[in-house]
Amino acid sequence: MIKIFRKIRYNLMETGKTGKYFKYAIGEIILVMIGILLALQVNNWNNNRIDAKREANYIKNIERDLNNQLKAIQTQIDFEAEVADNCKLALKSYNDTNALKIDSTFAVALGSISTRRTFLNPNPAYIELISSGNIELLKNETFKDKLINYYEELERIEKVIDGNNSLYTDQEFIPTALKFGVMDASEDWKNIFRSYRRQYSSPNPLTKENMKRLLGISARVLQNEENELLFINHLASREGYAMVHILLLTEFKIQTQKLLEAIKDY
Repeated sequence: MIKIFRKIRYNLMETGKTGKYFKYAIGEIILVMIGILLALQVNNWNNNRIDAKREANYIKNIERDLNNQLKAIQTQIDFEAEVADNCKLALKSYNDTNALKIDSTFAVALGSISTRRTFLNPNPAYIELISSGNIELLKNETFKDKLINYYEELERIEKVIDGNNSLYTDQEFIPTALKFGVMDASEDWKNIFRSYRRQYSSPNPLTKENMKRLLGISARVLQNEENELLFINHLASREGYAMVHILLLTEFKIQTQKLLEAIKDY
């Protein structure tokens, strides 16, 4: 095509038709510009199509992650609720009679509330979206803001629960429970392995006679008023932390469901 245009220009110049030559040259330039603009438009259309496909893929993966997050939230809520229930169980006799009932039921309850669970944050799609700089692929600015705010709140809740686990449960509650109480965590070990095909069990390594002896020692130690005060305060605080976690997670579960609804309208 270029050779044909060049041949036409040469013919016009050789025949002395300068005016027609310039008109033709201008027309040729316009045609070239139109061709370039069309090529750019096609390229932009192709890039937009690719970006739209990538955007849709990110949205699909984020939806998957949010559904996984709902499961993680509910699992954490169930765990914290069990901790709170066992705190109530351990404190029941104290609230009823102003005296702790140190028996095997108390030991099992204490074993349960001396465990803690790390709150999971399954968000690979969002991490990749941010780290790659592809957050700009999301064209809906309102949804983008909601998504960013959601994961900022998720990070905050994760830090709160992890901080409480580390600073209180690990460093404060468990040492106190070990000092003044007797813990039987065999039921928790059964729950840990409940989904495995093989049958696992973790019976208390102590004999019934020794458990009875240690429970008696614990009861005598807790007759000291200072020990009683410290131990009761820790039991009540352990329940309080669990309830705070439940409140945070319940509200966050609602936010997760709302974001999933926003994805459906995206």
